[in-house]
Amino acid sequence: MNYDNIVDQLFFSKEAADYLGISVQRLNQLIHEGKITPMKKNASGTLFHIDELNKRRAELSIFDSYTDKGGGKGMFEIDSQTKQEAVNFATFMSLLNCTESKAEPEFENLARNVDLASPLDDLNTCAIYSRYLNIGVKNILDVYKATFKAYTQLQPKDEIIKRGSPDYPPLLAKTEQAPRFLYIRGRKSLLFETRTVSLVGSRKASENAQDSTKKIAKLLGENGITVISGLAKGIDVAAHRSALDNGYNTIAVIGTSLNQYYPSENMLTQKEIEEKGLVVSQFSPASKTQRWFFPLRNGVMSGLSLATIIMEAGETSGALKQADFALKQGRQLLIPESVYKNNSITWPKKYVEKGAQVVHDSFEIIRVLAENRIFKIKGVSESVDSKNIQQTIEDLLLHRENRQSESKTRGRSIISVE
Repeated sequence: MNYDNIVDQLFFSKEAADYLGISVQRLNQLIHEGKITPMKKNASGTLFHIDELNKRRAELSIFDSYTDKGGGKGMFEIDSQTKQEAVNFATFMSLLNCTESKAEPEFENLARNVDLASPLDDLNTCAIYSRYLNIGVKNILDVYKATFKAYTQLQPKDEIIKRGSPDYPPLLAKTEQAPRFLYIRGRKSLLFETRTVSLVGSRKASENAQDSTKKIAKLLGENGITVISGLAKGIDVAAHRSALDNGYNTIAVIGTSLNQYYPSENMLTQKEIEEKGLVVSQFSPASKTQRWFFPLRNGVMSGLSLATIIMEAGETSGALKQADFALKQGRQLLIPESVYKNNSITWPKKYVEKGAQVVHDSFEIIRVLAENRIFKIKGVSESVDSKNIQQTIEDLLLHRENRQSESKTRGRSIISVE
């Protein structure tokens, strides 16, 4: 037995943190979140195997580069004012090293002195930026050229949509979280779907929760509702896969640029959504992905949805960010009864007090959505009155009772949200 090889594959906490390029505190946080598993842990210390560290290292690598060679095929042409302004704005944000919300007012101030869609490699334009930002022309041009190059790596058919344009999704435009630019890949028409529901939840979801998510996504699709989620592990990818596998519409709102696939195991699903559905990002191809991008995109995801269903989530789950956004934006927020009755978490009751609604099973979800006019029920006109919609709901419930009766006869039970 080669003991030297074995020793080389084992790392103590400090060594593991150095190998991953993170702090020991961050390493402990990853352990607590279940994102990395020690080989052994006792009073003497904590040991990690190199295979586990390499797996986590690959996941962390996305935060070290703003491009993914598998993403864009190039060459995306900067051939419109919107595209050029997007490049300029991304450059401006990089120069200020700040968020969009802080950069946008400053960028708008520039409009008093310069056309915001004027290329920054024009020396007169660059000189105005230089005076405004008190940054040297050479530094500005260096950042601009790197940003421009990153944009050319988008796919030729990708689109950039500016807030305020006719192509900007009307639902999202009504919210405070509407970004200045949206980057999209796929079927743009899905941005104008009037029946949209987000299914979100834990990345480490239970099998029951993932199964329920798949069934609900299928039922939503059957009723003409577009399923929206965030392409994360667990609940998100289960929702997308169910929609795709059953031939229904789905939109992925991602926390990276269009040219990145994260997590890597969802790459094939993301590529399939690019072909059959729609992938939406608020982040430019020149932006270096940050961890706070992911909760930030929940505001856009909720903004594109008339309702959000939290399928399963712990006390610190990012899905609760979307719950906050949904309530703030005046959108419907639904919580499965099984989640509400889970005594190990306290958040469901807090959100019900704020306006969330508890639902027992899949058909009650459809009933609630129908009552709130989230979608147009099949065979009923847009001008349907309350009497007709109530009759349709009763028909749905009757269908549910018949299903329950048939299920008992066959030894099966109706689909429930568990």
